[in-house]
Amino acid sequence: MTILGDSRAFDTYYTSAAYSVRYGYDLTFPHIWRAAALADAGSGYDVVHIPDHFRGGTVQNNIVRLALTDPAVVVLLDGIWETLFNKGHFIEYAEQHAVDEPYARARLVELFKANRLSVSPQAFAERTRTLVSYFRRRRRQVIHMTLPVPPKDYIGSTYHAGDYKPHDDWGECLAAVNDAAIPMVRAYGGEVLDLTELMNETGGPEVALIDQWHFSPAFHKAIAARLAAMVTGIMSEGPGSDHVSHDYMLGPSARPLPSDVCVYTGSVEDETQVLCGLAPGQILVYPDELETIDNPRGNDRTELQKQAVR
Repeated sequence: MTILGDSRAFDTYYTSAAYSVRYGYDLTFPHIWRAAALADAGSGYDVVHIPDHFRGGTVQNNIVRLALTDPAVVVLLDGIWETLFNKGHFIEYAEQHAVDEPYARARLVELFKANRLSVSPQAFAERTRTLVSYFRRRRRQVIHMTLPVPPKDYIGSTYHAGDYKPHDDWGECLAAVNDAAIPMVRAYGGEVLDLTELMNETGGPEVALIDQWHFSPAFHKAIAARLAAMVTGIMSEGPGSDHVSHDYMLGPSARPLPSDVCVYTGSVEDETQVLCGLAPGQILVYPDELETIDNPRGNDRTELQKQAVR
């Protein structure tokens, strides 16, 4: 099980004197989940947490770091940075489209939900699709963790992390990101862990969160337990040790191309349909994935201003 997560999985964790709750990696869900898996002789798996989260590089680099672990299950926790837009994004949009209209928060939210800004639900869904597609085409399972959407009376009440203060309509933006990503994940046969539901089961945002979006120790514990239960149900769906995907997890293989490797030259839109038509022992790869390892340098995330500056 390999986890690629943003700062909520602890990577580049923010803390300061403003936090009434501070804790170390030992209380995070990757550590708790791994400890439980290793303590259970019958679990049959280990848990790997990849540090340096999504902001650390390109989506191709995210794929490389995941693929190098040859994971049975990929767990994805991302999306916060796609929702931290502000007045600067409105100004950018107005300049690019030569629009002469006054700034209004409601209009900013409207543009975001309509995928008109440099950050958008659609862009996040496409980024996630690229990750999900890569591993589902190799018959590996994916668990996508949604953005928890707190009630409006909580939004903006606690914002220690980076001093970001989301606007009152932030919940709409979180929901829009979820609405864009979830159908895509399910279209590929991936699993979805609804963190809004789990947050509410844990006692609501006051119990589950320690600021605007980072998790409390209690929520980490609940997430670890839920992930363990989810993988128990999907472990049997993973490929065996002799599955062809192990030779084509990353880059070319020295072996002759077997018939179970289906080289795909069609459109992205038809991927899921083609994948559903294959036998469990077959995988779907693009020609360039058999030629080299795509690992460009660079950072594909925008530089974001603090929410207080808007």
